[in-house]
Amino acid sequence: MSNIPLFSVTELSKSIKESLEKKYDRIKVRGEITGIKNWKGHLLFNLKDEDSLLSCRIWKNIVDYLEVIPEDGMEIISTGRISTHMQRSNYNFIVENIKLEGEGALLKIVERRKKKFRELGYFDEEG
Repeated sequence: MSNIPLFSVTELSKSIKESLEKKYDRIKVRGEITGIKNWKGHLLFNLKDEDSLLSCRIWKNIVDYLEVIPEDGMEIISTGRISTHMQRSNYNFIVENIKLEGEGALLKIVERRKKKFRELGYFDEEG
């Protein structure tokens, strides 16, 4: 006889999903955006810090309402919740809103865009 519980894969996945979603229902996460992709209107990216990477999703029905449109390299504080994709055994941070982390982040974006436009010749005085 064993007291070790037996689960089907679906039962275990559902239990983990419910536990994570209950504990991390509404949280904020700080990090740098990396690897952003648009997939059928949904935004997929990672948030990273010095030691870890977190998979993130912004559903397309939320994208139009964001105060800040995410870009690679942005330092942000995002608000959302943790959820799982039961069929693949992974979890994601479902982002509902994004705020830039301090004035430095905004300045970084402006400088990066100025550099890009300078390289494209938009600031050339000739012509």
